[in-house]
Amino acid sequence: MLISITGKLGSGKSTICNILKERYGYEIYSTGTINREFARRLGISTLELNERLKEDPALDKEIDGTVTKLSIEKKDEKLIFDSRMAWHFAKDTFKIFLTIDPMEAATRVMKNQRGAEEHYETVEDACEGLLKRGSVERERFIQIYGVDYFDHNNFDLIVDTTSRTPDEIVAIIIENYESYVKDKTAYISPKEF
Repeated sequence: MLISITGKLGSGKSTICNILKERYGYEIYSTGTINREFARRLGISTLELNERLKEDPALDKEIDGTVTKLSIEKKDEKLIFDSRMAWHFAKDTFKIFLTIDPMEAATRVMKNQRGAEEHYETVEDACEGLLKRGSVERERFIQIYGVDYFDHNNFDLIVDTTSRTPDEIVAIIIENYESYVKDKTAYISPKEF
């Protein structure tokens, strides 16, 4: 079975995907990497790219079509979609949403700058930028697809990553993934809920 991981910005999606790749042999398809590269080529920030994509969703539709195609072609392989919308477009995935406190997300992003297209001067600036970008992305996807990727009802597992290590998060994912494969039951593993 395939896995799709989405969540709040700075929640650790890429880190978790990389651990799953290293330990369990998953291939990763990351739409965030594609978007950052596209922003880099245009010489704009990821927030500016998201604003542009609201008016011209061609890149989103191309990425989403690729997600659907890969999920069909690789249905029997170990593939993780690190993507805001793969839960909606990929066929038969274990759908994971990672949530996080906004200030913790900002602190993490400041420690792991991703280049000029996603650069912040202070933690407060990062927090404001991440919240704005998340809001723009959410609005864009509601406008384009009529679905809300912040709606926890869309997911099989919700994990709060605020005070957990990546290893703890991976352990939660693997344990719940194995249970899900057996009985298709949804799980929530938050701290605050």
